[in-house]
Amino acid sequence: MISPDVFHRLRAAQHRAVHEQRLLSGRDWLLVAGFVQILTAIHPLFAWINNAVLGGDLHRGLHPGVHVAATLALAATLVVLWLWARHAPFRAAVTGVIVFVLVHGALGFADPGALLSGAVVKSLILLGLLHAARTGYLRHRPL
Repeated sequence: MISPDVFHRLRAAQHRAVHEQRLLSGRDWLLVAGFVQILTAIHPLFAWINNAVLGGDLHRGLHPGVHVAATLALAATLVVLWLWARHAPFRAAVTGVIVFVLVHGALGFADPGALLSGAVVKSLILLGLLHAARTGYLRHRPL
């Protein structure tokens, strides 16, 4: 006859497997956010190159080069945090949320139009980073 203890151990193993899958999905949000930041740097880079080639006047607000540099630095930071999330998922995700909000807040303070540019994508990435922080936090809770 099968002992009830076997079922408890199987149930605990199943909980751990589900928990690890959630952790990986939360960690993956850091990598996705990094790649999306690289893609969002294309528009200001295009504006910067277009302005340099055509010699036109820069649009008012923030110089596109500053925007490109900030976006690429944020992307690199998120990829490094993705690597760190293997060892400390909660701290990496919370740091990712803070850095994301600080960079986009500073860009929005310097150029208010930058806040509305891609607002839907920024809000989805922010929700994903918050999800990553939540799953990192849940990893440390007992089953």
